[in-house]
Amino acid sequence: MKSPVRAWAASLAVLLLALSGEAQAWNVVMHEGRRHVPVEDVSKFYRLSGPVLNGPAFSLSAGGRSIRGRAGTREIHINNVKYILCFPAVQKGGSILLSAMDVTKIIEPVLRPGQIKNATPPRLVILDAGHGGHDSGAKGQRGIEKEAALDVVMRAKRLLEKNGYTVRLTRSSDVFIPLEKRAAFANRFPGSLFVSVHFNKSSSGAASGIETFALAPRGVPSMDEENFSYSDLKLHPGHAQDPENIALATALHSAMLRNLRLPDRGIKRARFVVIRDIRVPGVLLEGGFMNHPVDGRLIASPAYRDSFARAILEGVNRYRSALTGQAAAEPPPSAVASGTDRSSVPDLKARLSVSGVKPTLGEAVERTAEQWKAQKP
Repeated sequence: MKSPVRAWAASLAVLLLALSGEAQAWNVVMHEGRRHVPVEDVSKFYRLSGPVLNGPAFSLSAGGRSIRGRAGTREIHINNVKYILCFPAVQKGGSILLSAMDVTKIIEPVLRPGQIKNATPPRLVILDAGHGGHDSGAKGQRGIEKEAALDVVMRAKRLLEKNGYTVRLTRSSDVFIPLEKRAAFANRFPGSLFVSVHFNKSSSGAASGIETFALAPRGVPSMDEENFSYSDLKLHPGHAQDPENIALATALHSAMLRNLRLPDRGIKRARFVVIRDIRVPGVLLEGGFMNHPVDGRLIASPAYRDSFARAILEGVNRYRSALTGQAAAEPPPSAVASGTDRSSVPDLKARLSVSGVKPTLGEAVERTAEQWKAQKP
């Protein structure tokens, strides 16, 4: 029987090797025990021009598609939408490198959602209004999160049903539903989508904007953390939908940006229970800060909450059309590409790197995992 560490290493190796086919030979470079690829290879595979390098900054673009970022940071913009990378971009050997995990888990499903294997265009949407009952959520001078979230969900329900979707709600009144029960409810509806609606609060009251959370892939730090914890090694039900999760997050987040017009805080990764334990694609949306003077005033407005609901409808429509390759009824999406490129997906097999080092992913993962185990109290 395989040890948990060896099993995890094998699973991650399979994950990174899964994107195989007749594609170009990618130059794989090991950095800090992880596999990376040059942005030149990313540009070539996705038929983008460049890269244009300006010190640590880089940009790739072609035909309305673009990728830009900066070495030493975890921020990247794909088609002008901000994402938080799994790992920082790296400047090394005269090139800028992106982790193979970021190519497989972000860039590929975002640029080519039509290539996601076995993805099901949804007709049923589960809407989850955050908090409820004794759990008020974030509070501001003009309202509380649980009420604003439920109002958005009820508005979105009407819009989705009017457009032919079946909708199920985790709560339709001011009641408290444990997080585990919300996830269990979603798992009763295979082939559906899960959208959890929330609003934010900052300690200073100065933070503003919208953000979207998808499940952090296995082996990736959660939130804005830079370091691993042993829990990052665990496999959760939601990981089976990693490509769908980020494609759905892209569709919904870009629709929120267009409709709500608040600052873009990015598409981020976390392990919230409601997106961790579900067996269908799901995301958690943060529609602004309750205690920010501008955000709070907007959230208190029925017109803003209606725009939020319309963004959910638009995002679900765009996700569905992206999977099928069909044109959406709305204007062309700024952040979701229809999968028109039918060439094979990236071949990230381990090859001789530009530095002459033959990377062995399994050994690096096992070595790191054993170090984490040794550090546990």
